[in-house]
Amino acid sequence: MFAHTDKNKKFWRSSLLLLAALVLGLTGTVYSQTPTPTPDPHDGMVGSYRVTATTEIGYRWRSLTGSLEKYRSDLNYKAGIRSFDTNFLMETESGKGKLFDTLLVSNSGWGSDPNGFVRVNMEKTGYYDFTSTVRQITYFNNLINHVLNEHTQDTKNTLGDFDLKILPQNELIRFNLGGSFTHYKGTGLWTTRAYSDEFPVNADFNNRSNDMRVGAEGTLFGFDWGVTGGFRNFNERSHYFITTLNPGNNPANFAVINTLDRTFPVNGQSDFTQGTLHRMFGDRFDFTGKIIYAVTNTTSNMFELITGRDNSNNFVDSDTFTISGQAKRIQTRGDLGATWNVTDNFRISNTFSFDQFAINGAGAFDEALFRRNAIGNPLANSFTRTAGLRVDKYRRITNTIEADEQINNKIGFHIGYRFTHRNSTITGFDAQSLPTVTNTPISESEVNSTHSVLAGMKIKPTKFWAIFWDIEHGQADNVFTRNENYKYTNFRVRSNVNVKDLTFNVSGAIRNNENPSNDFITSLTIDYVTSIRSRFFSTSAEWNPRSRFSLGGGYTMRYITSHTPIILPVGSVQTQGTSDYFVRDHFVYIDGSVKPFSRLSLYGSYRFDRDKGQGSRVSSAIQFLIGSYPMDFTTPEFRAAFRINRYVDWDFGYQFYDYKDIQTPTQNYRAHLPYTSIRIYFGKDAGAR
Repeated sequence: MFAHTDKNKKFWRSSLLLLAALVLGLTGTVYSQTPTPTPDPHDGMVGSYRVTATTEIGYRWRSLTGSLEKYRSDLNYKAGIRSFDTNFLMETESGKGKLFDTLLVSNSGWGSDPNGFVRVNMEKTGYYDFTSTVRQITYFNNLINHVLNEHTQDTKNTLGDFDLKILPQNELIRFNLGGSFTHYKGTGLWTTRAYSDEFPVNADFNNRSNDMRVGAEGTLFGFDWGVTGGFRNFNERSHYFITTLNPGNNPANFAVINTLDRTFPVNGQSDFTQGTLHRMFGDRFDFTGKIIYAVTNTTSNMFELITGRDNSNNFVDSDTFTISGQAKRIQTRGDLGATWNVTDNFRISNTFSFDQFAINGAGAFDEALFRRNAIGNPLANSFTRTAGLRVDKYRRITNTIEADEQINNKIGFHIGYRFTHRNSTITGFDAQSLPTVTNTPISESEVNSTHSVLAGMKIKPTKFWAIFWDIEHGQADNVFTRNENYKYTNFRVRSNVNVKDLTFNVSGAIRNNENPSNDFITSLTIDYVTSIRSRFFSTSAEWNPRSRFSLGGGYTMRYITSHTPIILPVGSVQTQGTSDYFVRDHFVYIDGSVKPFSRLSLYGSYRFDRDKGQGSRVSSAIQFLIGSYPMDFTTPEFRAAFRINRYVDWDFGYQFYDYKDIQTPTQNYRAHLPYTSIRIYFGKDAGAR
């Protein structure tokens, strides 16, 4: 925990002096100005292009008391120079530009923010339209109440997307080119299990992907069509290691690791082809179709070397793992949608989806273990070799039919039915090299169907009041094929009132879900059904009596209760128990803005979030687990923008974050983040603010 020190006092003193100097300097600048001259009609013109731009650069201070790691895991705002919003626009009359008609460059968040982006849009009418975005996300996670603080990350993820349309206004045919990339890199901690113990492991995360795509689209014989093909390469080059004596999470046993070195080289490529077709027949019938065919090939390996002692106090001179695998996934996905406007007030729509894939995968596992006993005598060397092959085939169809009726201007409703049918098979074998090779054939199949109904209504009791509700009840496929279907009920309702300058919203949702499972312990008869009950309620109001004043606020309540039957080893006995998790979250906010005179704009907000969690509930026995995450989070903010002249604004503000972890108070923190910036406007319309 950080305490208030003289360093903090100096921080606040220097910050206030700097702000005062800025205020006095800028105020003097304002009052020393001559009256604003009449704008030059050629202001902001560069040749035939009209140029308008804004740029905002500033500085953020930070004073923090409490847990730096928790603060960075939540927010990760740093002190220093930061780029707020910058926009640069060049435009001319459509089709009159030499290289381009419009060029827009935008960026925000670079510097001391945890994420930032740069976006470039460039277009020449009739020839091309180019868009690109590059983003960088700084991710930090270091929590003492998560996995014993042994799953941490301090990483940067850089992502980019680039798209080029050629002949974008040509109705007959248009061409599309695109590319994307991601690069995730950083350091942290992970865990490994060895010799009946868990060990924290240093990690260097590193993975990349690159995408390319090409396609065409247009209109032919009244049909809108499109074809796209592409491929994606991806690889994983993360490294996990231990270089010093590591006693593990259970220092009472003999197991230790002296060194560990593990790599996971993975290489893969995914190719896809997509086709789309759409047509509107008159104003009565609409048809849409899409099909995707994709093939993915992956080659993965793991190489690991461990030295240390095992849980029997034997010296482990070398424990080497070599694991390799290859997999191929072939998928075909098709969607057909049709809407028939039977009358102006009644329509029927149907959506049919077909999805099938096959995954062929094979892997081999080799371990070579060389040990000595506690007094140094060699033990028999151990060699393990296993292999496996699987062929998974999956096919599912889904059909949803809905009918919508608009009875009059005040009442409308819809009703529908969804059906799914799934067929999956698994074949293959497991092989193990003992004194003799043994093979175990694998053959399983599963057929499953689900049914759901859905309905909803829109009601307008008055001209200013509208109510919406919808409900969905039925079954959904369980991702684990040996288990039953999910059973769920989802209900939502929303009310909206608009009376002159006042807008009032109320909404709520109820979600019930049952997730069945099973186990292989036949001595216990337990109904393994996880039930999740979610309740959501939200209300908000906004008042905008005039353009220079606005006020809004709201309240959101979120309740979640999860109940799961479990089995825990209590002593040496498998004992039936439960795991319950509670969310009792309440969130309140209020926002307001005012412009007391033309040169000054003020904004303020207050947000308070409290999760009461499990409240006073406590576990009555070791096999009955109760979990929650009770906390308080307060975040007020104030911001002011002062117009110095038609080209320059001065902004300053203050943010405060007060986090209280009820169960783990060592993660509490308070952060003061004052900031200031200068926004500069360029171009003919710079004063139109």
